Amino acid sequence: MRQRTMMLLEGADRLINKLGRYLLVAVFAFCLLCLFKIQVIQGASWETPAFVLGSMGVLIGLFLLFKLSLLKLSDRQALLLLTVLALVFFSFWNFVFRPVPVSDYKVLLEGARDIVDGTFKSQAAQPDNYFRYYNFQIGYAYYLSLIMRLFGDRLLFFKIIEMLVMTATTLVLYKTFRLFCDVHRSVFGAGVFTLFPYVFIGVGIINNQHEGLLLEALAIYFILKRRSWPNLLIAAVCIAIAQVLRPTAVVVAAAIIVTLMIQTIQQKSRQRLLETAAFIVTCWGLGWITNKLFILSGVAPYGIKVGNPYFKFLIGLTGKGVSGKYTTSARKTQLYYDLKEYHFNYALYKQAAAEKLKNVLIHGVNLQDIMNRFTGFIGNVDNQYYLGGNEQFMNRHPVLISSLNFAGMVVYSGTVLGTFKRVITEKWVTSRTSYLLPAVVFGMFFFAYIFMETQARYRFELYYVLFLLAVPTIYGWLTTLQEKMFTLDSSKDSR
Repeated sequence: MRQRTMMLLEGADRLINKLGRYLLVAVFAFCLLCLFKIQVIQGASWETPAFVLGSMGVLIGLFLLFKLSLLKLSDRQALLLLTVLALVFFSFWNFVFRPVPVSDYKVLLEGARDIVDGTFKSQAAQPDNYFRYYNFQIGYAYYLSLIMRLFGDRLLFFKIIEMLVMTATTLVLYKTFRLFCDVHRSVFGAGVFTLFPYVFIGVGIINNQHEGLLLEALAIYFILKRRSWPNLLIAAVCIAIAQVLRPTAVVVAAAIIVTLMIQTIQQKSRQRLLETAAFIVTCWGLGWITNKLFILSGVAPYGIKVGNPYFKFLIGLTGKGVSGKYTTSARKTQLYYDLKEYHFNYALYKQAAAEKLKNVLIHGVNLQDIMNRFTGFIGNVDNQYYLGGNEQFMNRHPVLISSLNFAGMVVYSGTVLGTFKRVITEKWVTSRTSYLLPAVVFGMFFFAYIFMETQARYRFELYYVLFLLAVPTIYGWLTTLQEKMFTLDSSKDSR
């Protein structure tokens, strides 16, 4: 019986490895095709100044970071160097761009002020209130209120904390690289991440993606670190807290669970199975306790779990909600108008939304619309800089914004290409967790966003795992290029 079980597990491991490899090749080939279609065939209308300045910025940045990575640094020196680089660069960009809260983040700050003033509880209970139909945003608003209680409501303090959070994410990325790379590759990868336009453009924007990514990055780090119960439980705690701030953390949680299950099969380990169960129980238990605490406190009378699960899928599959009306402001969104159609009767709305979603699935979805939206999600320019709120700056410096966007697309495309190169050369998907987990995280987000509402700025978590996957390959390309150039120079000198 035991021998038969082992044979089944070995067969399952081979099957998972083969299917996983083909699936990853298909996913990243599709991403490359999306980028090629939108940026090359359709044409992103890059002006010559943006093309030239963006290209020069990428080449100079990669050259300097590559040369910097060649220094012989200890881990402590590398962390200090990355900290100084990140803080100086993020501070400079904040000083230049001077972002102000707009859209949802303005509403979240207003909610945080109401929590501090003690007027939030009555508002959150009203059916037509933003924090009633977007109750999952209450966790982040509460986090902002804690900062407000400690430092006041000056925007400067929030920006400083956002910079510290993203600096910490850079350091966690470096420490994660160090689990499977040398210091040189780790410094290079973390440095490029710091200077990546779609990272630093949004640093001064109050954004739950930043705190959520830091906690998700910590969870990934502790899962990849040496196997131990404390590391596993710390990862579970990080994910549970991240879910309070940003609901998409559940995707990372699912990716970790899938990874642990694959390892259970690959290693034929009961211990790994117990660890998987412990991770699930800890995440679910902490999430349940936190939700109950918010309800009991009165801050979130209806909890902080997503109360309208059908809405995101309706938008993703049909492009519109039940009412067919579109967003007019941060508070009056498609969901607001959907609920208004049913006089903010949430039970009736859920029933109607579920019925419409059922009809869409039965009678077929418009695959062309879905593919157009999803192709745009993968291949379009990241639009998060609009959340900076400083329209005067963007109007005065259109060439700078276009150049940064072009540079961002080049780096993003490079990470996708580097990852594609890796997935077609890696023969075993399941053998190394440092490769398996980031790949599963990317795959989970990829397939989730096929069916859900998407915007290009939702790629934030994808950037992080793309760096984990692509940097070893990209650094190898640069090393080969340097060696060829050095050899060519030496042969010329000898003549």
